[in-house]
Formats: sequence, C-alpha cells, structure tokens
Amino acid sequence: MSAMVTASEYPAAVPLGLGLLVGTLAALGLVGYGFSTLSGTRRPPGTSGVARGAAALSAAACAGLYVWGAAHLFLDETGTSQACQSAASSSEFSSVNRYSVSYLPPSLSCHLADGRSYDAAVPSYVAPAMTGFAVIAVTLTIIATVESRHSNRHHARKEKKL
Repeated sequence: MSAMVTASEYPAAVPLGLGLLVGTLAALGLVGYGFSTLSGTRRPPGTSGVARGAAALSAAACAGLYVWGAAHLFLDETGTSQACQSAASSSEFSSVNRYSVSYLPPSLSCHLADGRSYDAAVPSYVAPAMTGFAVIAVTLTIIATVESRHSNRHHARKEKKL
C-alpha cells in the first residue's frame, strides 16, 4: 500500500510556476535593456547611462537567481520529505515535525521538534546573492537618478546663460 501524500507536503506549483515565468521574463528583459544601454545605442551622456545599464544587469542577475532557486523547489519531484531527509543527518530528520516553503526568497525549511530548522532543496547561496544583487541594483539606480538630475540642472543653467 502506498503512503498517502497530502497537498501541504509539496510546494504549490502555481505560485512557483508564475514566479519562474515572471522571473525569467524579467531577467531576459533586464539583460536586453542593460546591454543595449551599456552598448551606447540607448545610453544617455555621462555616467548615469553606465549606472543605469549596470543596475539593470544587477537586477537581471537577482531575477536569474530567483528563477534558479524557484526551479529547485519546482523540480524537486521527491517532495519536501525527501528533500529534508537528503539535507540532514538521520537523527535530525527523525525529529522533523513540519515543513515551510517561502517563495521570496525561494526556500524550503525543515522544522525540528526542538525549535531549530534547516534549509533543504534550494542552494544556500541563493538568498544572500539575491540580496547582494538587489542592493547593488538599488544603489546604482539611485546613482543614475542623482547623476541624471544633476546633469539636467547643469544643462538648464548653461542654456539660461546663453
């Protein structure tokens, strides 16, 4: 007789599928925008164009990492129980009492009876790398915005003098 599998034992396929689709489209779009901005075809004068293109590429890397992590959850056909068992020692796995799935950042946590937890299925570098690329993208966006405003004010002052 096969073991009964409940729906809560597996990550929801619909949110993960949507995350994969949106993340892939965002990553591809941002890569296209970033490289076209850096190549000069759409780059405004000054450093704001370089910062804008680099911000788009950093955001694309963040989206790509999200897709990578979500794909690990989505393609884990063994289910959460097997993923938790694979990621822990036999003594830890025997005290797992529940699982939790996070979609942002993608992660699968196996919770132990003593209150501790450990991650399974998604590589441990995904969340820190996503955070790093997101911080870089936001920083470069702020730099591009400030530089663009400063450049616009400088051009407006030049035109008034003429």
